[in-house]
Amino acid sequence: MVKKVAVIIVAHGEAETDGFLDNFSMTRHTLAHASEVMMLPKPFQLLISIMSGLKNKVRFTKLRYASPHNRVTREQVAGIAAKLARYQDASEPLSFEVFPAFSVTAPFMEDVVKDTRHYDAQIMLYMSPVDNRLTCGSICWFLNDRSKEYDLSGVKIISRLWRDKRLSEVYLDHIFQHTGQTRKKEKDEPVLVLCFHGTLIADTQGNSPLFHTGQQETTMFGETLRMSIMNDARNPFRDVYCSYLNHDVGGKWTSPSLEETLEAMKKDPSRPVVLFNAGYFAEGNETILNAMHVLEGCGLSATTYIPCINDAEIFTEFLADRIVSAAEQVIGLKFS
Repeated sequence: MVKKVAVIIVAHGEAETDGFLDNFSMTRHTLAHASEVMMLPKPFQLLISIMSGLKNKVRFTKLRYASPHNRVTREQVAGIAAKLARYQDASEPLSFEVFPAFSVTAPFMEDVVKDTRHYDAQIMLYMSPVDNRLTCGSICWFLNDRSKEYDLSGVKIISRLWRDKRLSEVYLDHIFQHTGQTRKKEKDEPVLVLCFHGTLIADTQGNSPLFHTGQQETTMFGETLRMSIMNDARNPFRDVYCSYLNHDVGGKWTSPSLEETLEAMKKDPSRPVVLFNAGYFAEGNETILNAMHVLEGCGLSATTYIPCINDAEIFTEFLADRIVSAAEQVIGLKFS
């Protein structure tokens, strides 16, 4: 009998239009998740959601911008499904169905998990290289809350992608593919800036966060990538730096910020600078409206932006392999 496996690819989610309601809802759900780990009174959440919805509507309409984040996630899902289709023939004892799900936009992760409970197995993967309480941890906490009503024996959560050497190899292939001509075009060796999602270090009273932020893992992942790039024979960069995209609320965030890193580059303003958002699997508001905006306005004479890994075939192949390995553990069979 063929085993049916539901693969749930979970991403943060972003409003797909410039409409007020879409952006209000996105912020409201984002703050609701954040309130699970920090004090955010509901009246404050509502006020911020209204203000954010109005601000985004005005800004996005003016820029004629709509976030590609959810669309890219669906393209990633399609790529993974295509890779998993090799197991759909009659000789294999299982079939995969891949679903997109989001934390703060529809279809919501909780609903997709509920709707696929009848499958023989559920494989869940949060689209972030580093786990923290509000990414992969959100799946764990949801399942823990439902442990009495859900049978979790067939559930497997794929985590700690940052520790997988193959992800670093995928990143290096992606980076060098986009910078293959850099050394030929530029007289001076460029520098590479790897940008990661920032994390809260201390609140406004100087206290360390009481939840898992993933800060140590992010630091280790960044250093692993940096050294791998520097030691690779294909490397065209004089040096590689790590930086962070931070928010301006809640207290002290990781350092150096992207702004601080690019400001330091002005000591050698003629040297080309290349930016890659290594902490993000898909383009979205933070990479396009924040990171690219900072890069374009930094005042350096030669800058290059490498797109996120998005739905690159080498990436979806890597994820499909991880999914198959997880399914083998849950189902108890070895697939060819």
